[in-house]
Amino acid sequence: MRRRRIVIAAAAVLAAGVLVGAVVAGSFDWSRSADELDAALVDARPMRVADIPAADGLPARGVFGQITSTGQFCLSDAPVDAPLMGGGGCNSAEDPLGGRAISASLAFEGGPAIETVRDARLIGLAAPGVASVRVHMSDGSSRTVKLKRARVGSDELRVFAYRARTSDLKKAIGPVAVVAYDDGGVEIGRQTTGIG
Repeated sequence: MRRRRIVIAAAAVLAAGVLVGAVVAGSFDWSRSADELDAALVDARPMRVADIPAADGLPARGVFGQITSTGQFCLSDAPVDAPLMGGGGCNSAEDPLGGRAISASLAFEGGPAIETVRDARLIGLAAPGVASVRVHMSDGSSRTVKLKRARVGSDELRVFAYRARTSDLKKAIGPVAVVAYDDGGVEIGRQTTGIG
């Protein structure tokens, strides 16, 4: 009886693994490697689409968009004079928002506790129907983020950039979610940051 339960449990785990593998395989483009994307990023000309102003003794940074030969749209936050030295994320150039109203990326130095983070920055894209974006903080407050129009391939999107205040970080107040609203103030998209 015990051996039969072990065989049934092993079969269930194997079936779950196959199902998860099929889901991942369906959404991951196995023909593209990380090395290929890295090479394509070096070849793709970065276009500055927004700015992160200098603040609290921290230097200004740029937000750069790139459309690669691999069919990816990549958005990164980098030093103004070194646009290839940043970090961010990539989605298909055909759907840079990944089917959502908002897509955001968080970068920070220091941590992992919020009060030991020295610089935290959010960058992202919003769909044309997004009227405003707010960053929700770990203390329940929120910060309004300016949206800037940008053309990504043939799409008109809105780009945003936000730098957390050093005074907030020292009090362990960090950005926990980026929320998109329509003209009526109704929430139409939310992405958590993984911090806080």
